[in-house]
Amino acid sequence: MGLYSDPPSLRAFRDDKPTLLVCWWATSFCSLMILLRVTGRFVRTEKLFREDKISALALVPLALRMVCVHFILLYGTNNADFSRVHLTPLELRQKTIASGLVLASRSFYAATLWVLKYAILEFLKRLTDLTWQRTHQATLVVIRWTLVATFVAVLVSNLVECQPFSHHWQVVPDPGGQCRQGYVQLITMATCNIATDALLVVFPIPIIVRSQMRFRRKLQLIVLFSLSLAVVAVTAYRLPRIIAEHGRQQYRSLLASVELIFATAAANALVLGSFVRDRGVKKPKTLSGTSA
Repeated sequence: MGLYSDPPSLRAFRDDKPTLLVCWWATSFCSLMILLRVTGRFVRTEKLFREDKISALALVPLALRMVCVHFILLYGTNNADFSRVHLTPLELRQKTIASGLVLASRSFYAATLWVLKYAILEFLKRLTDLTWQRTHQATLVVIRWTLVATFVAVLVSNLVECQPFSHHWQVVPDPGGQCRQGYVQLITMATCNIATDALLVVFPIPIIVRSQMRFRRKLQLIVLFSLSLAVVAVTAYRLPRIIAEHGRQQYRSLLASVELIFATAAANALVLGSFVRDRGVKKPKTLSGTSA
């Protein structure tokens, strides 16, 4: 049995509407976390650090992905069984548009995750600047180029799997599993996602352990940096489940939205946590009035 399978059964929009609502909620929640980070930082310091600006940049692909997902779930894609269905010209056109938007949504999804990873990396860079060691700086450079290489690999896998390229949005006749299901992109992205998240967890832990901080503070930081392992767990769950569901786009979009929640939380938890504990960098207090 090959990797690709027969298309899943055709679903009406009313069946996918709950998923669409969840996707909108997830996107809104992710946006709220990022906005809380940015506004909270500016209120406390009257400036934004580089990692805050990078985190805010993730709002762009996050929103663009959701626009694509809205029409993908509204119209439906070519990954469905149309053998017993007669599509009207309007339905055929809508599904053609939605199938093309799948390519864009996957690219925006990857861009959101990798921008959030880069925000974590920039925070780590600022952390290592305080405890400067040449090995730390060299490792950061390796991780940075690893992020670039893996992101390019994900984008390429999204574009080259289906040939000819126009079959990505072909609805009838069936263009084949490699054009409907996008498993090469799914597997490539899952592999790169797990590998890069593992790097972002493994790198800071030795630095924290060797620091002069109290044990409780070390434990808090290790837990916060380890939140990326939750993204690894979601990715590991998502991959086989999507294949078991024959690549059903509704299920794929749902789990991707869940993964985005965990990824956004992992990238922003450390900063948001410092706001809650009233710790971290603050703007200097000014003296009001004079005394004789």
